[in-house]
Amino acid sequence: MNLEEGIQRGIFAREPAKAGELQQLLAALTRRLDDARRPQNHPDTQLDQVYLAILTCALAALRNEGVRPVDPGVCQPEILDSLEDTLHLERLRIDTCQRIRELRGRAIREGVLVAPRDVAAGLEEAIWLAERLQRWLEDQDRVAPLPN
Repeated sequence: MNLEEGIQRGIFAREPAKAGELQQLLAALTRRLDDARRPQNHPDTQLDQVYLAILTCALAALRNEGVRPVDPGVCQPEILDSLEDTLHLERLRIDTCQRIRELRGRAIREGVLVAPRDVAAGLEEAIWLAERLQRWLEDQDRVAPLPN
């Protein structure tokens, strides 16, 4: 499903981003990546922050396009799939993001233990995605660089 189909189905709606909204999302992204990197955090917490960082990247890309999810709590798979249309990610990357979402969900619903290697792999993906988002936004002269 592409963005236009998502809009037609009522999953997404056209709505211009508010002033400062992208910067707020980028600041949240930085906080989430910082929390995911903290070794004193439990791997469950780290993975949660990794996933939220990935989701924030997808939301920032949507908002940059003047699109918002109608119900972000329900349509998270579609939000991640939108990365194909916004950041032009290949399906393999999106599938990796979806696996991180699924692992996080299993950790919440079933109490599945999160392995440090899963956190490390997810964090690597989240950092790559954040850098891709930043380059994409800079190419459009939309925002300043991510805070350090």
